[in-house]
Amino acid sequence: MSLFALVLVLIASVPENVTEFDLVNGIHVISRTVESGEVEGLSFFLTGGSRVLDESTQGIEAFAIEAAMTGSETYPDWRWREIMDITRASWNASYNYDFSRYHLKCLSEDLPLLLDGFADCLVHPELDSVAVLRVQSSQLSSLQLELDDPDNRIWLVANPGFMGEGHPYLLRPGGTPSTLSSFTTRDVQNWLERRIRSGNILITHAGPTPPEQLEEMLNSSFGEIPEGGDALPEVPEFGIFKDTIAVENDETLTAFCVVKFKAPRAGDADLPVFTTACGVIDELLWQVLRTDNALTYAVSGGSTDTYRNNWGYMYISTTEPVLAASLMADVFRDVAAGDVDQSLVTGVANNYRTIQGINAQSMDTQCWMLGSGFIASGDWRTSYRLQESLENITVGEVARVLSYWADFAGWAIIADSTLVDFRALEPWTLKGGVE
Repeated sequence: MSLFALVLVLIASVPENVTEFDLVNGIHVISRTVESGEVEGLSFFLTGGSRVLDESTQGIEAFAIEAAMTGSETYPDWRWREIMDITRASWNASYNYDFSRYHLKCLSEDLPLLLDGFADCLVHPELDSVAVLRVQSSQLSSLQLELDDPDNRIWLVANPGFMGEGHPYLLRPGGTPSTLSSFTTRDVQNWLERRIRSGNILITHAGPTPPEQLEEMLNSSFGEIPEGGDALPEVPEFGIFKDTIAVENDETLTAFCVVKFKAPRAGDADLPVFTTACGVIDELLWQVLRTDNALTYAVSGGSTDTYRNNWGYMYISTTEPVLAASLMADVFRDVAAGDVDQSLVTGVANNYRTIQGINAQSMDTQCWMLGSGFIASGDWRTSYRLQESLENITVGEVARVLSYWADFAGWAIIADSTLVDFRALEPWTLKGGVE
């Protein structure tokens, strides 16, 4: 490993300068002090994700937060936009199966003002009718573009067969066209009153502001949030007990294929090895399906690692989905059988460590790691330990972990039935020794 990569790995180790404290109303805060520089990162996590939704409320949280952040009683829309222009602060949001996250990046001198406005928008949103309608129209347009593209839609097609009936991850945090169209300003108000409670909130911070000063700022801005919170059920296991396949007909020249399979939960000792195994699969998929067989221009493999329930996946776009899917299953079984060079396993693990070390230098990523690790496993160190464990992984470990976790699989294919014989589409087993 190069000296540069080694330095990055060391930086990505579990940091010591992290402080945890609770605000006056019970909101938990995790702060990593980064003394160099003047850039602050702060993430507001609203825990629950799809577990607080149902069929009729899919997308309401994303809509409510975005609508609230257009302005408040003290910081009306025009004033809030003016502050953004003056401070050059940036915001980004994400809404997933386990939580909603709103992230702020700004200079230290602007942090008190922006936190005050941020909190005021959540607790006393203006909800101007024009601004709310603008948010709703924007979200509907983005969602429709996503659904119209089979390359995006294929991931959703695979979920029912893989996750099992009634799993909360089947609910869409971003909503559906029908649910998003139905929400009213009153729905937004009711949702914010229910969810903006101290017990539902986690705040993470990375930047030069010391913990004592940060605590004072946050109590001043977020201390008004009422106590209480939702009692969240545990995320159930994915209910897949046999290989499944979902097929959708679409007028597309290229077929799209995805397969999903179980992975370890965040914090599980097997997760670093499983992540490496999926990286090895990714390398071999490229070699076998693109280089050796010219079946695709896009193929990949990987896994999630920050959810309470995770999964691995393989993906391809191709004009020959039957042959491609069969070869994908072959690649998986070869890796699960240990038929892979140790040098490839070591190279993939080291590459992951280097990439994660580089990514971990941003305040945004630090806040994400602190928050997602805490929410997924109860310990903010989880994401850092995942990075630390990507060392000395062997072919034997890869084979054992992949065979243990990846039992049955959920396949999905979107193709044109006039170009692809749907009768030949069936789930391909990932279990070794079975054809």
